[in-house]
Amino acid sequence: MPEQDGIEETDVIVIGSGAAGLAAALSARYAGADVVILERSEKLGGTTAMSGGVPWIPCNHHMHEVGTSDSREAALTYMRRQSLGRMDDEMIETYVDQGADVIKFIEAQTDIQFRALKWPDYHPELPGGTFGRSLSAGLFPGNKLGDLRPRLRSSLTFPIPVSSNDLEDGVDIFDPAIIGDRLEKGLVGVGNALVAGLAASVVEKGVRILFGMRAQSLVMHEGAVTGVAGSKDGEPFEMRARRGVIIASGGFEWNAGLVKDLLRGPHEGAASPPDNEGDGLLMAAEAGAALANTDEAWWMPIMKIPGEEYDGNPAIRFAVTELTKPGSIMVNRKGQRFVNEACNYNDLGRSFFQFDPQTFDYPNREAWIIFHQAYLDKYPVLTRYPSDPVPNWMIQAATLRALAEQIGVDADGLERTVEQFNRSAREGSDPAFHRGESQYDRYHGDWSLEGALQTVGPLDQAPYYACRVYPGVLGTKGGPKISARAEVQNLRGGNIPGLYAAGNAAASITGMAYPGAGGTIGPALVFGHIAGREAAVRTNRR
Repeated sequence: MPEQDGIEETDVIVIGSGAAGLAAALSARYAGADVVILERSEKLGGTTAMSGGVPWIPCNHHMHEVGTSDSREAALTYMRRQSLGRMDDEMIETYVDQGADVIKFIEAQTDIQFRALKWPDYHPELPGGTFGRSLSAGLFPGNKLGDLRPRLRSSLTFPIPVSSNDLEDGVDIFDPAIIGDRLEKGLVGVGNALVAGLAASVVEKGVRILFGMRAQSLVMHEGAVTGVAGSKDGEPFEMRARRGVIIASGGFEWNAGLVKDLLRGPHEGAASPPDNEGDGLLMAAEAGAALANTDEAWWMPIMKIPGEEYDGNPAIRFAVTELTKPGSIMVNRKGQRFVNEACNYNDLGRSFFQFDPQTFDYPNREAWIIFHQAYLDKYPVLTRYPSDPVPNWMIQAATLRALAEQIGVDADGLERTVEQFNRSAREGSDPAFHRGESQYDRYHGDWSLEGALQTVGPLDQAPYYACRVYPGVLGTKGGPKISARAEVQNLRGGNIPGLYAAGNAAASITGMAYPGAGGTIGPALVFGHIAGREAAVRTNRR
């Protein structure tokens, strides 16, 4: 890497080592650019490494594997139906038109081979909805990372090597022999597999990944971005980019000030690294970027086990299957249900912020999952499995009324809610919230049952149990507005020369919607790829 005036130079600087950053580095390097990735933390992979590692890619070439097909028209119809005026046609058309080719490019340039999942879109009954658009990276040999293997960020949600294919393949991920064999072979799964596959390839191709490098400001010259400045180990650094800087540093969910100022409401935890403090958003804003979608996040319900920590912060657990299996409901402090518990987690998470103008508060902010003994005997709850003793973080009572009194929920309301729910649940229906009617609702249910009974079942076997459920986020969805070429836009609609963004560091192309599993990683890969390609071919300014 040559120096000028004692300052290091390269062609393209990528900020962040998650899906967007690695995809950007891969395409920029393929186009002939010298590339450096600056990673703020000492770990590799960002939010992607902690995730399920699934991209949502319409019209992908693997859909035939699960017996379905797609069309441009169907994909765009589906996305436009969820726009509510907040998606840009050019952006979603670019995504649909280029997504499949980006996946083919990644498969050609790395050792990743994707597989289609039968996972339904998050609103499969809407026009254009289907299944097979979500892809799994499978398992990946972690030793291909070489010296980077110890830096691969761990995941509290997926601490063992599992694949998103396992459920559909009938693999018992609780079988010690299966997991032991994978561990012995050094395999990594889900988000770790996607990150490892991308990172191994970019490093092999000559991309440098520098850790502990916090980019904090953009270096500008005559209105164009020419580099970054920041700190490492408390000391300042500056690096110049001859062609472009790509912001892929994640969201702002760990920045309490930005969360308070921008999001629709507070959250109680994030499934992302605590370094996601909005560095990219702040840098871009200081450079004159237009911001968009800053009130939105990838919402989700979360639960907590007292004493658990991740990276020195209270750990959170993603609550999906707990809320979806039959024999459970979620209620607010009035003891009332307020949402279809089996709907997709993003839309469910939004329900925590329903405002009651009569009481001038958010009655659903304090929520509880309620379940009965038969549920506990059959299904896992967070880290507790059916054969385990009842943990002290799970509240137990002989009656619903006694349970309500323990957790501070209106007892009459809870008894009335359960009575009403049980009446229809025994018949496999939920007229109040239509739980179990969507194909998506049933995907995370009990596959040993049929139809809506996969997720709808009465609560009628004492004792009864409760655990607190909180609003959480996978990450935020707002940031600098980008063009279809991933160029960061200024306040007057033009481009900021030399500046690109992708992933959660950029304003989401899907607005308030979450179209399907991988609706975060899909656009991150596609627009990361576009950003890298565009930056690499930009005129050399030396």
